[in-house]
Amino acid sequence: MAIKKTKKLSAQTATTTVATGEKFAKVDANGKVTLIDLASLKTALLGGIDANAILDNVFIMYHQKSNNFPQLARPRAWPALQNAGEIADGVVIIEGGKALVVAPTEADSAGIFWSSAAGSGGATTTADRITAINDWSGKANTASIISKSTSSFVTNTNAYAPGFCNLYSRANANGKGLLAGKWWLPSMGEALAINANMSKINYCLGLISGATLLLQNWYWTSSEITVTSAWGLHFGNGTLQSWNAKNSGRGRVRPVSAFDY
Repeated sequence: MAIKKTKKLSAQTATTTVATGEKFAKVDANGKVTLIDLASLKTALLGGIDANAILDNVFIMYHQKSNNFPQLARPRAWPALQNAGEIADGVVIIEGGKALVVAPTEADSAGIFWSSAAGSGGATTTADRITAINDWSGKANTASIISKSTSSFVTNTNAYAPGFCNLYSRANANGKGLLAGKWWLPSMGEALAINANMSKINYCLGLISGATLLLQNWYWTSSEITVTSAWGLHFGNGTLQSWNAKNSGRGRVRPVSAFDY
């Protein structure tokens, strides 16, 4: 008589993704095992929940490959568009009357410096938290900081937060899209908007091929405090950090842009 071999669950490889064609086991009230695919499982779990309502004010932006026009897609529609060859510029959040685009990827996971040395970027400078929170001038801040870059105060290369954002680029199949010079280091107000929508943004990032999720960690902003420090924000708990040294404190960096290109 043949003996059926079984495998212990503890011996199986753990995974966080589901490949096309894979299915889940489902056991009914009588102990009968059947299989269910991912799409059907999602539908069953969501029940009567309106996923579009949950994701209001969050979209995936892309430059349509047929005419290079910027477009906004609801998250549910993105997988089909991506399969058709569209490339995401990023995730758009509508916050504070502005449409902010959050990049799909970020700088080195170990974090990077804000600048090579102490120095002023000539942008928004404040030690007051309320003023920092109300700073939505990330684009102007970054442009000013980049313009002040010198051989002794470097800010304009990929090694530093403002430069990394300024040089960041997302191109569609035609080489068009949100290219270098159209991205910036978010200000404190913009970073807080990202933090407030972090779960929604990460859901959308999970739909974009090659994207990396926002982490509960420290992120640099373009809002300065003094010549030696700039504001940082902890995504997750929303703590504002006021003593980050520009040339010795490492922070994560996520570029942003706007839906107006």
